[in-house]
Amino acid sequence: MNKRIQLLVILLLAIFSWGCSSDKKEGEGAQNSVVMKGTVKNSEGKSLYLHLMLVDTTGVGGVEYDGLSNSTVTDGAFSLQYQPDDAEPQFYRIGFGGQNTITTIARRGEQLTFTFNNADTLCRNYKVKGGEDAQLMWELDQRLSRFIDSAEHLTLWYEYTDDDSSHVLINNAYTLIKGHHRDYLTHFITTHPASLATITAFYQKYQMGTFFDEAEDLDFLEKIYENLKKKYPHNRNVIWLSKRIDFIHKNIDNQNNKESNS
Repeated sequence: MNKRIQLLVILLLAIFSWGCSSDKKEGEGAQNSVVMKGTVKNSEGKSLYLHLMLVDTTGVGGVEYDGLSNSTVTDGAFSLQYQPDDAEPQFYRIGFGGQNTITTIARRGEQLTFTFNNADTLCRNYKVKGGEDAQLMWELDQRLSRFIDSAEHLTLWYEYTDDDSSHVLINNAYTLIKGHHRDYLTHFITTHPASLATITAFYQKYQMGTFFDEAEDLDFLEKIYENLKKKYPHNRNVIWLSKRIDFIHKNIDNQNNKESNS
């Protein structure tokens, strides 16, 4: 098999390898708590941490994480528990610290059960049973991992070959798989309009960039907000989204004023 045929095979695999589906089940934990438990391979004696994600409700600042609980992995198992102040769904981060974490969604009364197959790369190698929002976040993680794997394969082949026509072919393949992933995210958002996971889907990013642009896709972002506001008008993340949209509008207006005065 010559080099060009090998390249075409790799491109086809990269384009189609990231498709997947998931089955969803719901579960409940202690009535007034969020419970997260499960197993982690190759992590005996390590501490796993649970954080609550706190957004800046002005829509301008970044994200902070409030440490809630920790658990030492014993016989491969862990258990984390937190009692929220209200019944609103919130974003939580669970992991060993640094970048080796996952973000999930839970609400009071839910129990999430995780199976982490690799302690070194939690986000890429896990399954979750429990709340529907947590399952949606898992789906987003898996689809992003598959996209990144495909993009990395294309990057390796781009660096491997010095043929200009092959570079064009690889660039076109990258544009195609990025467009496919954006289409998937769009479908995900329109299919699950009442889930906070739609915020994660819109802002999903990878090393080379994002799939949506706040200014260019502002109409779509506003639709996400309108859908979430109907169900969660007092949720801090939905309030943040409202303020963020106002901030984007102001930036656009300022830019337009500068251009009109120049």
